Amino acid sequence: MADQTTSRRHAAGRDDEPPTLVVKRGVRAEDHTQILRYTPTGTTLLPRVKDEPPPEEPTPTAAPGLRIPGWKQWLLFLAPAVVCFAIGWQGVGQRNLWNDEYATYHAATLSFDDLFKLLDNVDRVLGLYYVFMHGWMSVAGDSIAMLRLPSVVAMAFAAGFVALVGQRLLNTNAGLVAGLVFALIPTVTRYSQEARSYAFAVAFAALATWLLMIALERPVWGFWLLYAVAVGLTAAFHLISVLILFPHILLTWFRYQRSDRDVRLWKSLGALALIASLAMPMAYAGSGQSDAIGWIKADRHAVMKFPADLFGSKPAAIALIGVGLLAVLILAFAKRGKLAIVFAVWTLVPPVFTFVTHPLLNAFLFRYLLFTLIGWALLAAGGIYGVVRLMSSRSWPQLPIAAAVIAALVLVTLPAQHALRESVLPGESDFAAAAKTVAAGSKTEDGIAYAGNVRALRRAMEYEMRSDTTAWPADMFEVKTAAERGDFGAEECAQTLPCVGKRNRIWLVNTSKGDDPWVGMKPERSDTLRRLFKVSEHWNHQEIHIYLLVRRTPVK
Repeated sequence: MADQTTSRRHAAGRDDEPPTLVVKRGVRAEDHTQILRYTPTGTTLLPRVKDEPPPEEPTPTAAPGLRIPGWKQWLLFLAPAVVCFAIGWQGVGQRNLWNDEYATYHAATLSFDDLFKLLDNVDRVLGLYYVFMHGWMSVAGDSIAMLRLPSVVAMAFAAGFVALVGQRLLNTNAGLVAGLVFALIPTVTRYSQEARSYAFAVAFAALATWLLMIALERPVWGFWLLYAVAVGLTAAFHLISVLILFPHILLTWFRYQRSDRDVRLWKSLGALALIASLAMPMAYAGSGQSDAIGWIKADRHAVMKFPADLFGSKPAAIALIGVGLLAVLILAFAKRGKLAIVFAVWTLVPPVFTFVTHPLLNAFLFRYLLFTLIGWALLAAGGIYGVVRLMSSRSWPQLPIAAAVIAALVLVTLPAQHALRESVLPGESDFAAAAKTVAAGSKTEDGIAYAGNVRALRRAMEYEMRSDTTAWPADMFEVKTAAERGDFGAEECAQTLPCVGKRNRIWLVNTSKGDDPWVGMKPERSDTLRRLFKVSEHWNHQEIHIYLLVRRTPVK
């Protein structure tokens, strides 16, 4: 029997003609599924033989209203991205750098030979970020604002991609809410204003999730390759962020569990294999440097603090977790149980996994798990938008209701946002004030000594005095610089007395607790200095002490 074809061709120059319907020979009409295929001459509605029965509920990647025009997608991306950038840029240089950021500065100022020597000993998993910052600082300079600007931009991109992911998993309005909620989380602001790699890891995690949505919709090798590269970059900027694969694998499983013969499943498995080939070498390279994170705790106190640390404050944690629980109920009521499971895995499984594996990985730390905030923002958006829909079935009141809910979230997070703009965060040392104290009173013949357990102590003081090194006392105990050692700390004299020499004044910078100047150094050094010197003056700054030691019997 000849093919039965009914067609209506487009008139010249017209795009509003109905598409062509093609029915293949020997296939019943009820065995077809209509799909859109774009051609140079217009849109053609083609049937496709179904390879699976219809799902009982919508899959997490097949939400209503999936396709929106490109310009709307750009607006959806830009709105939360601009908000996130504005919040992150506000006061970006107001807060002093802290210990880890000083380490970034030190690593980024090294030559490539010295940088690779450093990475061979410590922070190997941050190599890509240090290389990027090396290039960035050579162009933008080393001010606090410029050191943090890449993180501000990265987190803004993350907010935009969160909105695009929300549009595909929920709907357009909920996607916008998700992006705005993400931008308002205090921890997002905190790490957009930090010269570390966490914002990059979150941004690539959000990008990878969006690319996964596209690959599941249009399963061609190109999208799967881009997705795999995005996940690889997520791991490259912070290895623990590769746990984003937990919800990704679940999304892929829900999409393909009814079509295990579909070649698209093998494409997704190929992408996972490529991800493993990228991530496993980094995991192996960093496994020998686990001592650097041996201080991380996974005790009861750490567990109790985790929610407030993750969200930036207790009120923010209570609000977002409460809305998240509400969203789970709404999704279950709306027969979107699979999506609720995805969000639960996204937000809860990575912290539980790092807690259970703590003796092996030492990774139960909230800032290692910032990518879970993407899931929390999406979950909160589902709850907020669900409440908005329950309050009004009409479209026009929904916008002011959603705006009121967002405004309430702003009020909840506002105290934490203000606290982030303090000059020094709680628990961190005020190296800037300490450097000013030393610079104001130092003399040419003075020396300087360091005590305490802050690994980048010298690097911090050097950064704060970088604009006027002539006023800086000689580091009399340093015999091998950090760059020469390939580490963040210098090698010091084995014996104190020969290095002290004839100096009559020493500036002692000590980050140890209490007011005892001799704490935080080895016994031989403390005994020698106590015998030869007395404390002439003492300055207390936040988490740091400055002592001016004067020789008991001056040497000429």
